[in-house]
Order: sequence, then C-alpha cells, then structure tokens
Amino acid sequence: VVARLDGDTWLCHTTSGGADRIHASMEEWLQTEWWDWKAYVANVTEQFAQIGVAGPKARDVLCELGPSMDLGREALPFMAWTAGALGNIPVRVFRISFSGELSFEIAAPAGQGRALWDRFLEAGKPFGITPYGTEALHVMRAEKGFIMIGDETDGTVIPQDLGLHWAISKGKDDFLGKRAQEREHMADPLRWRLVGLETLDGSVLPDGAYAAGEGVNANGQRETQGRVTSAYHSPTLDRGIAMGLVERGPDRMGEILEFPVIDGEPILARIVSPAFHDPDGEKQNA
Repeated sequence: VVARLDGDTWLCHTTSGGADRIHASMEEWLQTEWWDWKAYVANVTEQFAQIGVAGPKARDVLCELGPSMDLGREALPFMAWTAGALGNIPVRVFRISFSGELSFEIAAPAGQGRALWDRFLEAGKPFGITPYGTEALHVMRAEKGFIMIGDETDGTVIPQDLGLHWAISKGKDDFLGKRAQEREHMADPLRWRLVGLETLDGSVLPDGAYAAGEGVNANGQRETQGRVTSAYHSPTLDRGIAMGLVERGPDRMGEILEFPVIDGEPILARIVSPAFHDPDGEKQNA
C-alpha cells in the first residue's frame, strides 16, 4: 500500500520483512537509471510501530481512545488515511484491510508502540478484543479472495492473471514492465488465471497441487491445467477453501477439476469465485 502524505512525499508500505529489499531496489533504480531525478528514498521502518485493529468493532475500539480526528465511514473511507492523536499519542491511521473486515492500521512513533498496544488491549476488553497471528490473517484474506505476494505470484504471473488489470496505467507514456506487457504471450487467452476452488467433499486441497489436464506431454506425464496457490480450512465456512491459477479459469466457473495425489484417490474440486466470503465488501466498507 502506498500513501501520499503530501504533494512531494509518498509512504510505501512493504510486505513484512521486505523493507530492506524494496528500499535497495528503489535505490538501485535511482542510482543507475534516474540519477538526474531530484528524488530521495529513506527506509523509515524502524521509526514506526504499526498496529492493525480489525473486526466489526474496530472503529469502536479506536474511539475509546478519544481520537482527535474523525474516523467515521464518510470522513475516513476505505483506502484513505488521516493523522492526529489516539490517547494523546501522535498517529497516522490508514483505512486498509488485509483481513476483509473493517480494519485500521495505526502507525505511531516506535518508542510509543508498546504503550499504544497496551491501550488498545485495555480499550478493547468490552468488545472481546484478542491478538491474532499471521496464520489467522492468511485464512481470512483467502476467504475474502485477497492475493498474497509470493503465493499467488511466482515471477510468471502478471496483473491480468489476478484480475488486477485495472492497476495498469493506460495513460502513462512509460512505466516499469510496459514493454513486457506488450508481448504477445501476455494476451494469450489460455493463460492460467486466478479462481477459487472448493473440494466436493469439503477437504483441504494440498498446497501446490496440480490440476490434471487432457493427454500427456513429451515425457509421458499428464498435462496440467492449473495449480493450487493457497489452501486452508475456513472456520467461517467450515470447509476447505483454496485459491489457484487455472487455464481460462474465470471463464470456467462451475467446472470440476481433478487433483491427483501421491497416495489415494484424486481430489475433485469445483471452480468458483475466489471471494468465498463477503464478496461485495460490506464488512470492510462498514
């Protein structure tokens, strides 16, 4: 997520643990390709503590700390940010969600992060607040159909495969990756594209499993027509769910695929929408 702080300043939120790598990449481009730009990059990761507060009562918890700014739905819509104070601690509040729920990410000075954390836990007691880890977050993002960089992407996947064609500029003269986007293969109608997968028996598909296709290749192996990128048991739906890349996937909703396993019978799964829960985003937009 990238936030514009003012006319000349942008704050880039990287994946967990990826700040050094992404900072180095930006520096390389500035030094080797855009050396004449008046642009500067600084890694400010250690300057902030960032806390996510998610769930239907997330706004109520923040309001318990007496915010100096309006955190209402209209004043702070999804994908917006504001600055002010929570409990007299200076913060930036970002209205973003990786869980699919109403969610806020709060950035405070690093030295005040623990104090803010403790205040959230105290303020959230009447609402049943509890810390949750990354595995729970991964399950919730899969229920919502949110991609995970490194799971749904592998270096061969392009934005169009993930339904992110809207993120590619049609108005810029140039951008990183534009020449690659113009290659004929990028518009191949047989590309593997993002879908949801539901096993017929409710079980969890093996992560990374391949969907068998028709015929065999030159090595005598069965052809493949897709693979599982993420698979979990969904507590919300009480069944296995998976996301995967399947040949012409979005055009084949309802079809049954066969996933061979090393031991036992193949697992059958139906192609469905990757948004298993709250497809219209009513929860995150509350």
